[in-house]
Amino acid sequence: MTDPTQANAPPPSGDAARLTQALRELHRRIGAGVLRSMQGGLQDHDLTFAQMMALHGLRAGAPLTVSALAAQTRLSLPATSHLVERLVRRGLAERRENPDNRREKLVAPTPAGLAVVSRMDTRFVEAYAGAFRSVPPPVLRAAADAVQALVADLPLPSSEDPS
Repeated sequence: MTDPTQANAPPPSGDAARLTQALRELHRRIGAGVLRSMQGGLQDHDLTFAQMMALHGLRAGAPLTVSALAAQTRLSLPATSHLVERLVRRGLAERRENPDNRREKLVAPTPAGLAVVSRMDTRFVEAYAGAFRSVPPPVLRAAADAVQALVADLPLPSSEDPS
């Protein structure tokens, strides 16, 4: 889905356009391997993409209300409720009453759910490591330094914002 706040944004120019183009080319070269790894992880754990997104969101911000999880995954409230029910039945998430509002339910990942996300993270990182295996160490160091500087200047995603 397209982020509606970005729908009418002007295309990047200057340095931002150069970086965007470089990242597009990087994605073109390694994206298939990373996506294959992700697909393998989904198949290994018999998860849908939406379930995987929900588990990642829960790991980042649990406990969440079903409404907050729906907003984060961009699913309807009924679809999110059904998704949570499937995760709970599989032992990957737990649902409990919100002590501040008894009409709301809070959802959090179980240790088994966190283990699934951790294994998927490992596969994802291994896919990148495999793609970078032939790159000379000085190039990798320079790239790591540049990406770390870039990440330091980016705002946190709203799901990770501590405020």
